Amino acid sequence: MRGKIPKTELLVTFEVVARHESYTRAAEELALTQSAVFRQVNALEDFLHTELFDHAKKRIYLNAAGKHYLSIVKETLNKLERDTHSIMAWQPAVRAIELAVNPTLSTHWLIPNLREFNELNPDITVNIHSLANIGDFLNNDYDAAIMREDFCTPWSGMEYLFEEEILPVCSRSLLSRPGQKLSVDELLNEFPLLHQSTRTTGWQEWFALSDVSSPLVNKGPRFDLLSMLIAAVRSNLGTALLPRFAIQRDLDSGAMVIPCDVPIRTGNRFILTWQAEKAVPVHLQTLRTWLMEKSLISQLT
Repeated sequence: MRGKIPKTELLVTFEVVARHESYTRAAEELALTQSAVFRQVNALEDFLHTELFDHAKKRIYLNAAGKHYLSIVKETLNKLERDTHSIMAWQPAVRAIELAVNPTLSTHWLIPNLREFNELNPDITVNIHSLANIGDFLNNDYDAAIMREDFCTPWSGMEYLFEEEILPVCSRSLLSRPGQKLSVDELLNEFPLLHQSTRTTGWQEWFALSDVSSPLVNKGPRFDLLSMLIAAVRSNLGTALLPRFAIQRDLDSGAMVIPCDVPIRTGNRFILTWQAEKAVPVHLQTLRTWLMEKSLISQLT
């Protein structure tokens, strides 16, 4: 018997209390009485022979032991939840891949292309997880991850996918005639420039490629998210610098056009990484081959 493992309900209660550092708020979330939550925390501390909280003036605070244990419990509960979802959807003939992906890349490149992979490989399920911060990468057990090379130290298995290319784009209807190309000066003086808040010097760098320097490059509205900037371009608000991988379908359909042929290679490389110390299963090799083919097409476009 596993006599040294506390009951799962005690761990769940501890995680909620620790997150709020409040018995009252934890009781509301768990739909329990405050006294029941208090008893479960005490039961866990008795089981561990260790106090997890400090108490001061009717407030509770995680102590050093509690903070250390919380990281372990969160990782354990997250893994148990993923494994439970996996077995609930388990089919003998279907193999699953747990893939963590940079959110922007997954939204604008991977997911729009994933139907093709699903049709080619109906026996493989790709579960997509958000790779928003380094903790997502370090604290979870994924089969593979797609991220920018400088995001954090990748696993020993690594495959280069493509380098980010930034293009000036606008909606087709913003140009007066089909196939119209503008000079750099025309783009600066005649079209509203749209900016992304996380790339405040983007237009400065782009115009500098053509030896153009002007205070006009900083004028125009700013948008926090790439998805907002893409929506602004589609809504005819102006011209923006956008990564090719995010708007290739708009370019292919003609909804967006490149009014001035001066692209930028940012040096940001996207990679696929996996733990080479483990034997790479066949279904992950299949996904890796498909990703390499898709990334090659992205580079040749």
